[in-house]
Amino acid sequence: MEREELHRRIELLQKKLKEGKIKFAPHLIDGFWESMEKVRMLSDGMVDADTVDGRIRSLCMFIAHENDRQEWKDAVSLKEIQEGYFQRVDYAFGQLFEMMTEANANPYKFSGWFSSEQSRVKDCLPVIEEFLEETQKFWENISDPTWIHLEDSFDSKAVFSGELFPDGNSNLASSTGLYFDTTILPDPFLKISPMLQFMDDEERCYEIVRLALQVLSYKSLALSDTEKPIVAILPDRHHLEDNYREYVNECAVTDSIEHTKVLFGQDISDSEELFAYYSHFNNAEDVVSRLLSPDKLVFDTEWEGSLADQMNKFIQEQGTKLGMDKPGQAIYMHLISRFSQANDSYQRSLQLKGTPIVRAPTSWIWYNQMLEYNAGNSSMDSLHDLHIARALNSTVKNEMPWMGNIPADSLIEIRQSGALDEIRHLLSGGLQELVEANPSNFYRTGDQVFDNLDAAFLEHEKKIKELSNKKWKFAGKDIGSFIVVGGISITAALTSLPAFAALGAAAGMSGYIPNVKELKEKYRALTAEENEVKNTGVGILLSSKSV
Repeated sequence: MEREELHRRIELLQKKLKEGKIKFAPHLIDGFWESMEKVRMLSDGMVDADTVDGRIRSLCMFIAHENDRQEWKDAVSLKEIQEGYFQRVDYAFGQLFEMMTEANANPYKFSGWFSSEQSRVKDCLPVIEEFLEETQKFWENISDPTWIHLEDSFDSKAVFSGELFPDGNSNLASSTGLYFDTTILPDPFLKISPMLQFMDDEERCYEIVRLALQVLSYKSLALSDTEKPIVAILPDRHHLEDNYREYVNECAVTDSIEHTKVLFGQDISDSEELFAYYSHFNNAEDVVSRLLSPDKLVFDTEWEGSLADQMNKFIQEQGTKLGMDKPGQAIYMHLISRFSQANDSYQRSLQLKGTPIVRAPTSWIWYNQMLEYNAGNSSMDSLHDLHIARALNSTVKNEMPWMGNIPADSLIEIRQSGALDEIRHLLSGGLQELVEANPSNFYRTGDQVFDNLDAAFLEHEKKIKELSNKKWKFAGKDIGSFIVVGGISITAALTSLPAFAALGAAAGMSGYIPNVKELKEKYRALTAEENEVKNTGVGILLSSKSV
């Protein structure tokens, strides 16, 4: 450590002591002051590093770490960071987003049309290059406080991973936003940048425009006026920190060694031996013939044909990109790539104290296999949230597709009305016992979450029906019998649009006729009861179904 930095940390320690912000356990106090009394300053006013022992250095390191994090958070808010990010995306691609919205198209269709014209691609490429360069610089300067804000937050967080970005056919927050406070999405431009060199101009234009349109679809949620951010964009550390990349790769190698034992019954000791083992395979048929667990070698859940056919397809599509011409070596890279992705998802969510959201079926299979090799590293609470997340993005998503398209306004209304806790409690019903009984049975818990929602929606519709069937009676007369008089509804009358006395005379009714005050009071009571039902979390969800 530089002497200047050590001096700064000693000054921070002294400041915290003076402010009374450091507390010690009784058995540690004497040892601390004994070490502190040895600290000396030299004639230049700087601390003498030789007088600072390990006890003081450790404490100083912790204090400086916490102090620096707080200074970052005080310097720039998460909201300001998100505004700066979306401002850049909107400046480059906002006009295209408006065109897509007006055309009622999705990002895939619109970007396909846009990139099909060579002149548009030629004009757009300089914009793309400048945008990517600016985005890289933006995150290099601001990634630390972004991570710190989200790491230090005590809110519940869903951390999307496994893909570049959520697909453009549905809004991820429509599901995760019903349980988690904040859905954290990766900046897709950093993640795709290493792959752009393998694309021609048309494909590069298509991918960046598509991703930009998908990102902008989350702008209103990320910048909404809510106590806790519904959505936040975060740069991927995998592309900014070499040490993190190396760590994830080491984890991937460890899991690949375990997986090789499952696949082939082969004991491997290190990465070199692992690569050497797979280099022995010369063709797909040879690999398949030696597999003990063929179902554990998954390329893509949507691919058809035999495992050998799928292996050859993978080699044909990825072999050149991976720099591998032998089937065994390509499979080696497939394992490392898949387990790197799975470990990145796990580590990313772990550091953010959140729950990983892995939507892609193939990515989920590999993530689940990684979990099996690291069993015991997850707490019961984190497993509970993982089961909820998986249910919302599998069973519920498949059985109730409309829940993947809940409008942003409805999600914001749920937060502003305080209905999120109600929905969160509803989703969790009966889940804890199932998770504790079988932590890996995501199918059963998915069915339970679906059943919870289905029962809640049926109960809500029952309450609405009961309200609509209620009789508005005064002195034994059903007000429904004179709901419309002269084309003017009773609702209009009760909200003081016409004079109710004239309605009574025109209707020619005999017997008791309620006065305006009585009718208004009755109307207000029923309206309040109806609003109470409709403004629950379930009510807001159902109202968005037909939007």
